Amino acid sequence: MKILKKIFGGALLVSSLFLTSCEEKLDVIPNDAILPDVAFQSVDDLQNALNATYSFVDTQSIRFNSIFSDNTKVGKDSGGQEVNLHSWVLTPNVGVAQTIWQNRYTIINRASRVIQAADIIDRTGREQEVNNILAQAYALRAFAHFGLYQYYTPDYSDPNGLSVPAVDFPVTVENLPRNTVSEVLAAIEADLVRSSGLIDASQTDNRFITEDFITALRARIALFSGEYATALTLANQLIADYPLADQAQYRAMFLDQDNTEVIFKAARVNGDGTIGGIWHFGSGNPFIEMSNSFFNLLDPADIRFSTNLNVAESDPAANVHLINKYPGTSQRFLADFKIFRVSEMHLIKAEAEARAGNFTASQETIKGLRDARFGADTPQPTYTTLNDALDFILDERRVELAFEGHRYLDLKRLSRTLNRANADCGGLSNACQLTSTDQRFTLPIPSVEINANPEMVQNPGY
Repeated sequence: MKILKKIFGGALLVSSLFLTSCEEKLDVIPNDAILPDVAFQSVDDLQNALNATYSFVDTQSIRFNSIFSDNTKVGKDSGGQEVNLHSWVLTPNVGVAQTIWQNRYTIINRASRVIQAADIIDRTGREQEVNNILAQAYALRAFAHFGLYQYYTPDYSDPNGLSVPAVDFPVTVENLPRNTVSEVLAAIEADLVRSSGLIDASQTDNRFITEDFITALRARIALFSGEYATALTLANQLIADYPLADQAQYRAMFLDQDNTEVIFKAARVNGDGTIGGIWHFGSGNPFIEMSNSFFNLLDPADIRFSTNLNVAESDPAANVHLINKYPGTSQRFLADFKIFRVSEMHLIKAEAEARAGNFTASQETIKGLRDARFGADTPQPTYTTLNDALDFILDERRVELAFEGHRYLDLKRLSRTLNRANADCGGLSNACQLTSTDQRFTLPIPSVEINANPEMVQNPGY
């Protein structure tokens, strides 16, 4: 895509990477003249470039899924922050559409440069290390492609419909067209196959790509692709290895003190923007708050009540509900982004079971999750039709995965209308209902991409 060259230029060249660990940030020195054989001279250069690629796994999905959906409302201290996004103003010039596109193609381009450079460095005595670096690069490229697929594909069910450009090489000035749904999914799977064949099985640090990351991503992809039997099999593999957190562990997980059910998380370090900064200036100063409709779904006996809600600083009687999903520890609101948790696998399992007509098994799966969150025996759900089952599971996903980057995508995938309670519309015009057929359930291709790339086609309605 020409836009990558246009926006980033030489900043994409890995000669500008100066990282010594995954917890250090990227220092960019643009230089279009440096070639890969100069930029990469050792395995350490390759590792540093991979570390930099991880640093672009950002929290834009949390921001967009929270503010654009029905989980938030305009906060009491709003000075207009995020009001346009909350009002569903979505055009090819809107920043979020450009940022998600730009960020994920940055990951793809950087990962591709790592993959390309692995062929030219001396790997004598370090073959396994290089293979593990390659495995992570392939998986990160697949992850970024799938993120683009989720947001910019109008119809997941049409294998011949347009999706996004699938790119398996470092882009400089190429103008690339959009690939089809089936082509993008095939490219993602090809990268995951490569990754799985190279990954170091002994790697268990959940801040890095592991075999379990690959399995979790495949399970999520299978859910979106309608391959429910595959989704069930993959979810069960992870459920067998990761127990659900109990109430104490669940609270500690979002304080970055427990990893019981965390499959993969994006580490956030000093210097990164805090996740809490998506919603408020600081303690007691929210410009975006938890919505009334979401607050009303929460049960005080459920650990998710006090994990999602800042109980001490909220005032429900005054209609003030502060979000507290990522309180952090070393710096307030600085917390790791939990991208894959085993609870999501339970929810995938429950949906796959329901779609197979096995409602009893689906209900038992949901009950097991709720038992862990309430710390007590809970009633078994009752649903006897697929539509009722999907609605129930959607509500459970809303509570369990709140402010983790899922809500908008869940509504899109299930073709559900986005309905906000009147109290959550905030007096904003046309911000109470977004029908499932509205074009805004798919992001527009950014105008800078359209303008720079004559091969690019805009999504319908924009």
